[in-house]
Amino acid sequence: MDAYSLNEILVALLVVAFAGAVHGTFGLGFPMVATPVLALLTDVQTAILLTLAPNIAVNLWSMLRGGNLGASIGRFWFVAVWMLAGSAVGTLILVALDPNPFRLLLALVIVLYLLGDRLTQVDWNGIRRYPRASGAGAGLLGGLLGGTVNVGGPALMVYFLEMRVPALVVVQAINLAFLLGKSTQAVTFAALGALTPALLLVSLPLGVFALAGLRAGMWLSDRFSAEAYRHWLRGLLWLLAGLLVVQFLRDL
Repeated sequence: MDAYSLNEILVALLVVAFAGAVHGTFGLGFPMVATPVLALLTDVQTAILLTLAPNIAVNLWSMLRGGNLGASIGRFWFVAVWMLAGSAVGTLILVALDPNPFRLLLALVIVLYLLGDRLTQVDWNGIRRYPRASGAGAGLLGGLLGGTVNVGGPALMVYFLEMRVPALVVVQAINLAFLLGKSTQAVTFAALGALTPALLLVSLPLGVFALAGLRAGMWLSDRFSAEAYRHWLRGLLWLLAGLLVVQFLRDL
């Protein structure tokens, strides 16, 4: 989709602002919210292309916020490197194949994320016993999912939660991984000729609105309980996953 109506642009602006607010409130979550909504309007590949600039902007700001960045990077830089490699491969897969099945894959990833609390029943001790190997696996899987459906967070969250590191380190390390992954994806799309001028003209202003939403979310996170908001957000994600499955079946 190289041309966009005014209504589509306005919807996209509202979506990224809301997704930015979610990211600002919880420290992550922008692609989890923005990608499925925009994929309902276009397709997964176009949704990823439109959110490249917003993703990079919110990841960079979130990574730099909170201080002590050097310690977080020094401990988990290798996860980000594997995320970079996975993102490049995932982007190549996305460009080469029909984008419609990725709607279903995105819905499945969202469901996995929503059911993540049940993963605590599984024995994940191997992650702490082999932090380098498991971190490489989490980064590679997160990159592949990020490259294909723009949602690599669940794989990284399982790893970092099981490593039991402080919340600030989790946010900084994951946003570093996302930043490298999205930057690699942008370069890969550009090399393949998929990053058109029309997409760039829309994506860059979306980045500004995403940052505005991010700042609002940071302000909200300091003043309101996030529990009710998180519950509402989970309900929205369940709805989006269902709609993506319906669209996948419709376009078969």
